Amino acid sequence: MSVEAQPTHAFAHSGKFFDVLGLALKNAFLSIISLTLYRFWARTSMRRRVWSRVWIMGDPLEYTGKAGELVRGFLIAVPTFFLPAVFVFYVAPFALSQSVAGWLLFGFYVLSVPLIAAARYWMRRYQLSRTRWRGIKLGLAGSGWSFAFANSGWTLLQILSLGWFTPAARINRARLLWSNARFGDQAFEFIDDGESPQKGMWWPFALGWFALPIAYIASLLVMVFGYAIMIGGGPPPNPTTAPLVFGLLALGAVVLMFLLMVFFWAPYNAAAMNRIASLISLDGARFKLRAKTFSLFLVTLAGVLIWVLSLGFLAPLAGFLQVRYIIARLEIVGEPRFAEIGQSIVEAPRAGESLGEAFDLDMGVGVI
Repeated sequence: MSVEAQPTHAFAHSGKFFDVLGLALKNAFLSIISLTLYRFWARTSMRRRVWSRVWIMGDPLEYTGKAGELVRGFLIAVPTFFLPAVFVFYVAPFALSQSVAGWLLFGFYVLSVPLIAAARYWMRRYQLSRTRWRGIKLGLAGSGWSFAFANSGWTLLQILSLGWFTPAARINRARLLWSNARFGDQAFEFIDDGESPQKGMWWPFALGWFALPIAYIASLLVMVFGYAIMIGGGPPPNPTTAPLVFGLLALGAVVLMFLLMVFFWAPYNAAAMNRIASLISLDGARFKLRAKTFSLFLVTLAGVLIWVLSLGFLAPLAGFLQVRYIIARLEIVGEPRFAEIGQSIVEAPRAGESLGEAFDLDMGVGVI
């Protein structure tokens, strides 16, 4: 039976914006008055709320993680990341020579590339291990350090190619992550469908790649024409108001440039998400995602505005919007033999997300 002829089951997310907003505001308030110590409980409650609203074939997901596990993960991150970061950024510039402090800072940024990749892997392992559907938990096998090593090579190729290796690197990362993902004792597969793995991604990527000069030129023109309109052919602005005029024009140009960058990259992100979903398989069943450029642009923009206006305290609300957007457009094509799937044989981590806490890669919600 062809993929098109197989039965299709749509995912659903029943979460309501204002319902999640209320929880996010409560968590933000308790985090502030506790000097951010409440964030472990805030993350856990938000994930339980978001997970429980995800419905697959008539049954919801369940998040079983505990705040104490996140606390243990944070205690791992303190000596391995936070204390070294404090030394490099705040102590070394005053305690060491300028050249030594500079090399330490450079080395820290170089090490951040594999550390962020490993943190993302460990975060996903923890979250999958605390996710259940119909009583069966998910998991992630493999090594976080192996993923970090491979990711470093792909990142280097991205740099050497001036970014043009990015679509291939994105597919490679997805392949390694999903090939190690498990539902019970059943492995996910990242299949070869006979097409290029980056099918449909290159032209949208080219648009995004050229977005920077396009956005810069457009913003500069807006600033010049805005200034011309404001003076209207008359004398220059009063010296006391000139800084304000230029400041407003510069702010407008920066905002426009940001909006153009987000918009020009939206086609590539939508194409990449759709392509990756189409290559994931579970027991012969395939997945299908219907992300669209304009809707993805709007949900991304809304998330950024929430993050900026709330100074990051309502970041989980932005994460919720992204999760709901993906789930509402995701389908499973085919019928996995769920009755034959047993419990996971992958060992689950006992602590939380460790370095994932340091980099806050999922805005407190979850990595999809």
